[in-house]
Amino acid sequence: MGAAFSFPASVHKIAQSPALASPCCSRLSPNRHEIREVIPSPAYQKQRFKDTRLQAAALSAVDNKLFPSRKERGFFEVKTLIRVLFPAIISGAIAYATLPTLNNQIASYVLKVTDPGKISMLGDAVQSFISLVGLLYSILVGQVFGFLYSQQEALYLALFDEVTESKSLLEQVALVSQGRSMYLTCLNSIARYVKNDLLEGMESFDGSITPSLLLSARPSDDPLEAILYLTSVGVPGHVYDTVRSLRQARSRRLGALQRKVPVIHLIMLWLLGIIMVGSFPVFLGVSEAAAGLVSRSNMTVQSGLFGVATFSMVLCKSVLIELWRTKGGAYNVDKTLKVMVSGLKKELDERMDEAKKIMKRSKQD
Repeated sequence: MGAAFSFPASVHKIAQSPALASPCCSRLSPNRHEIREVIPSPAYQKQRFKDTRLQAAALSAVDNKLFPSRKERGFFEVKTLIRVLFPAIISGAIAYATLPTLNNQIASYVLKVTDPGKISMLGDAVQSFISLVGLLYSILVGQVFGFLYSQQEALYLALFDEVTESKSLLEQVALVSQGRSMYLTCLNSIARYVKNDLLEGMESFDGSITPSLLLSARPSDDPLEAILYLTSVGVPGHVYDTVRSLRQARSRRLGALQRKVPVIHLIMLWLLGIIMVGSFPVFLGVSEAAAGLVSRSNMTVQSGLFGVATFSMVLCKSVLIELWRTKGGAYNVDKTLKVMVSGLKKELDERMDEAKKIMKRSKQD
């Protein structure tokens, strides 16, 4: 059926090395009733450890050659890191620089509109307000994190199932129709499914076309339907079970792509986070007003705490947005999918070339 790829001769040489073929850990004694244990010598253990390291290095080199997209992961991780850290750092710096001014203005306003005997009660109310908002924010953000991580996990599992079923379908089509005129047509149908549905369906998804709409709208030229039509005569054949499993895996993928968190929910989390962070200078201003100290005093520590709090809030929200994205980030599956499909695409190309040669020889005969 043709392998998707083959290891270099060096890997086979290491794998078939006599040093790796260790003697049995136990041997039968001459009377065939007792088992005598054989302990490998230290020299043999050292040589085996060395050969194992060489084999692992050779396999790693082959893996990097077959899947060069692994080298691109660093780019996407750096891109995601910039998108997450840059707004958080800018927000933290602005908060650090503006806290003294905000504190003085709030303290002056509190002294102007509040009875001096009631400022301490106002401070207690602000503390209760900060605790309540912080509790609500932590609960809602934790739930959203759980939803988004569960969505990513379900998407990974669905993609692994779908690619595995695609490989099974390719093998069954090769067994059923290899050497026949419909062989190339079936391979073209699988190639169209991998390219148009599996790969481009993930890359072009932007939220304007929901997965539920893609699942409900049947394509006019379904490649899987064409394979069933070509491989089944009268009643569905064994290929039908694989196609059904492949469609089930596709439905799980589309279900995992369906966004569980609407945009309005993220906007509300932003507003709640801004309210929570904004209550920090209010509390400081009320405290200074209660103490009767309204001046541009040294507030380096308070400004640092306010900057760190703002940085943490924006960082948390940026990570949520990265998880909410469907492509182009370190948390997404688009690059992993290309690695998963690379072996399938290579085997498809090899089989299609083989089918074209068979058809060419049959026409010549």
